[in-house]
Amino acid sequence: MQVVTLSLYHFTGLPAKLWAFSQMGLMRPAVTRMEGTSFAKMLGSGAGAGFSLKPDFSTYGLLCAWRDMGAARAAQAHAKPFARYRDRADRSATLYLTATQARGQWNGRAPFAVDAQTRPTGPIVALTRATLRWATLTQFWSLVPAISDMAEADPHQHFMMGLGEVPYKHMMTFSIWDDEAAMRAFSVNSPTHGVAVRRAWDEGWFAEYLFARFNLLAVEGRWPGLDRFAAGEPEIEPMQAA
Repeated sequence: MQVVTLSLYHFTGLPAKLWAFSQMGLMRPAVTRMEGTSFAKMLGSGAGAGFSLKPDFSTYGLLCAWRDMGAARAAQAHAKPFARYRDRADRSATLYLTATQARGQWNGRAPFAVDAQTRPTGPIVALTRATLRWATLTQFWSLVPAISDMAEADPHQHFMMGLGEVPYKHMMTFSIWDDEAAMRAFSVNSPTHGVAVRRAWDEGWFAEYLFARFNLLAVEGRWPGLDRFAAGEPEIEPMQAA
């Protein structure tokens, strides 16, 4: 069963930040060649929760899809990219996930495999990734602050972060919700996000779009907003239908 990991790293001090920024290009070949991975992306972030036009040179992420939990755990323990990031970061955390639903593409491919027997079990993780058309950047980013503020105030949302490969044009959002109903209530029915999504589809803002939902197997490390989930070892198998 495929396992997806999102590893987050925070760096303090100019030397560490310069090193982390340089690795966005220098470490890319090593990241994509890690044993057991079928998909790997290095991600930067914006200021605050990541939803800002101002870049955050202290925060980075590695998103990877692995053939199984064994490959994911082995890479976290032994792969040089993860070790190098942990050694220089002042804090880090890794989330272990398994997809329950995925549609759309990322760079022309569908990276997340869904096991037909896997059922959503709370909390629910939502990931969206979009490539914006150049002509729509201003329209899209003008709506982001209100959406971000409303999501952060939602009592059913426990963690939210914006990441991306290319500033402004490639945007990934990652959030954790109580359950599927809470996530859908915000994404579809809210007066900010729901309206923005319908407008984006109607007006063709996206050159490419991917949406995925995951079960959260476990969290290792420490990160603001994730500490409540960081308990024990990752479960090898999510709950399945009888």
